[in-house]
Amino acid sequence: MKSCNIIFAFVVLIASNSFGQATNGLVSSLVAAENYFAATVREEGLREGFLKVSDNETLVFRPNAVKAKAFYDKKQIDPGQLSWEPAFARVSRSGIWGFTTGPYLYTANDSGSKSYGQYLSMWRANKKGVWKLALNIGTPHPKPSQEPVLDFIDPKNSRFFRQISPVRLQQREDMIMASDKLLSSSLTKSTALGYDTFLGDDARLIFPGVEPIIGKENITKFLIEQDINIFSEPVKADRSIGSDLAYTYGTAQVTRKNKTAKYNYVRVWESQEGFKWNVIVELFSPAE
Repeated sequence: MKSCNIIFAFVVLIASNSFGQATNGLVSSLVAAENYFAATVREEGLREGFLKVSDNETLVFRPNAVKAKAFYDKKQIDPGQLSWEPAFARVSRSGIWGFTTGPYLYTANDSGSKSYGQYLSMWRANKKGVWKLALNIGTPHPKPSQEPVLDFIDPKNSRFFRQISPVRLQQREDMIMASDKLLSSSLTKSTALGYDTFLGDDARLIFPGVEPIIGKENITKFLIEQDINIFSEPVKADRSIGSDLAYTYGTAQVTRKNKTAKYNYVRVWESQEGFKWNVIVELFSPAE
């Protein structure tokens, strides 16, 4: 398994130096785009790196949602070095919509101190087929205890209804927003039951202070043991035209062992068996 991961990473590295920004409909092109993004930040700094992969709609959470071009408009002196690598990625059957998530490392220039965490990037390709960052968010946790296991899977097929009217697209977006609202309502009654209903079996929870928790059973166990209660309010939804992936983001109040804090969240949804929308990734990032 490890040797396969090394070979795949080598192929992705080559792709990121050549056609890493263009989609080929496969997850490899998206991973290459993420690696190109990370390499540009490493070589040219945060500002230039983000501006090269952003469009006018790109959102970053710093700590709350703001347009990337507005945030990085003025020349900034980067206070440290940021590096990251994708470990989990999916692409919609449309080939122009997807996400990656994985570990990041931030090293301060002055003290050399290191901070660790997980990032989540949502991507969509523009009319020219070039991958553009749609949303980027991260959350901190202690130094990882082990290397991440790479999980990159291509869509099962590329069949979907391509001629979609603006009205139908809005209806599909509304459906995802309604799913998030229903999950949010369920969480107010029972956090464990709400997640048990809406999480995919292999879902991953990215929560501040802990490494990613993978699997519905492990997530519900963590929530119960930590006495976590969540009140969330969705703000925005977006859905791939392939009708298999979507995301929502919003704000949340999370109470953990009687201590309440404000967070931003992003939920990645997947249409699974029986065309039921389940959450496959959820990331909470401190809003304060």
